[in-house]
Amino acid sequence: MRACTDASPLRIAVSFGAVSPRLAALLARQRAEEPQTPVRLHEVALAEQLNGLTYGWYDGGLALTEAPASTLRAHALWRDELAVAMPAQSPLRRFDAVPLEEAARYPLIGWQAPACEPVSALIDALLLTQRSGTSCVQVQSYELMVVLILAGYGIGIGLQSRLAWLRVPHIISRPLAGCQPDITTYLLQPRCGVMAALDRFAKRGRELCR
Repeated sequence: MRACTDASPLRIAVSFGAVSPRLAALLARQRAEEPQTPVRLHEVALAEQLNGLTYGWYDGGLALTEAPASTLRAHALWRDELAVAMPAQSPLRRFDAVPLEEAARYPLIGWQAPACEPVSALIDALLLTQRSGTSCVQVQSYELMVVLILAGYGIGIGLQSRLAWLRVPHIISRPLAGCQPDITTYLLQPRCGVMAALDRFAKRGRELCR
């Protein structure tokens, strides 16, 4: 772990699912309130993020998972829910919240593991309860998911805030009905070498969600 003063950039690794409108708001607030401590984002896979935090490549990490090792600690920042993305004329649009058994009747554009962990694992676990719930094709980005939905390949399931952020013509989203898994974005950091600037960054993230 490097010795870091408040004037040094915060090296923050971001894994799949943690990029959202709330992250944009947090970065904007950081720039406004503490411009002397810039943030440098590194978009990496979850496994690389965890290794990087352990070996000091990054100061902190944003991920949809709690610290899986005793060497890391986690600050819960914000929660999200799952939603179904579909063509605007899909019969599923009649639902205010789409039941999983209804969504499972359609070809599903899924998330590729391990690149899209833990989102891919969460959705795959839900689909195991539905005999017909299988992925027809797998992607690693919301942009490609939308392209395939528009092309008629199927529907997609993703984070509600991320789907709403896309605002693509002819694509709509509906919340997924029923009991949902807890989807929380955490700020991960090593337990040793606590950084005051990183703690302030985490505090701003929590305040945005109140």
